[in-house]
Amino acid sequence: MNSRDSAIDARYKNPDNDPRGPYFLADVTSSFYRPTLQYEWHGHMPPQGRSWRYAKERAAGLEAEGRIVFPPNGRPRLKRFLSEAASESNVESDLKLPSRLEVIVRTAMKAIPLEIAKNPKCLREVEWRDLERAMREVFEQLGFETELTRSGKDGGFDLRLECEEDGEKQIFLVEVKHWLASGKKPGSEALSALVDVVAKAGGTTKGLLVSSSGFTGNVLSGRTEVEQHTVRIAGQEKIVTLCQSYLESLEGFWVPTTELSEMLLEGSS
Repeated sequence: MNSRDSAIDARYKNPDNDPRGPYFLADVTSSFYRPTLQYEWHGHMPPQGRSWRYAKERAAGLEAEGRIVFPPNGRPRLKRFLSEAASESNVESDLKLPSRLEVIVRTAMKAIPLEIAKNPKCLREVEWRDLERAMREVFEQLGFETELTRSGKDGGFDLRLECEEDGEKQIFLVEVKHWLASGKKPGSEALSALVDVVAKAGGTTKGLLVSSSGFTGNVLSGRTEVEQHTVRIAGQEKIVTLCQSYLESLEGFWVPTTELSEMLLEGSS
């Protein structure tokens, strides 16, 4: 064992003789504000600007497994065992912290929907990839769990949204077409591509195709009744409305009057 490994292992101790062996206490908050992960945990709330790393159900499960410690006068901490690190079987994969660059980029993207909300005409100046990143911040602020696909490897969608309603998981695949500067408009081909992706995902997954430049006149031609139910389209007005809700949410004025799924699809065709 080299000196670096020795230094790492020195962090692991077992003051309570846990049968699983030595551990260190890890942070259970993440560096992003996520409304769905803001809740009281044994009298504690996450620090301002941060969120718990787990949903309530997962947090309760970790407690039941004896993995959560509540230090005196401190927030909960997670037991990370040396045996897990040694075997490289990190069962808590979601503990991976975002890189410093990711934090910088996501922080910058939060400013874009604020400008769009105040001045919709500035949407024309936003780069297409930045709009996708900015919409992620919007959806997350409004209450969705979000995942942004890698550029060029989206498989037919840009954002995966998830929320829970009446105990059931709702999943939406969102494709953002931002061709406003060129005046180009997506048509039935773009819609069919998203329909195929949603069908492949299966279950109750739904899709939303959003275009800042509107759509061609035949975009909805030939769409079946099933496709009408599973995939919807929305234009620039939807982007602006979402950004305005984002601004109102940050200012404390936005209160959802419908389920998130209804809010997302409101005004779509």
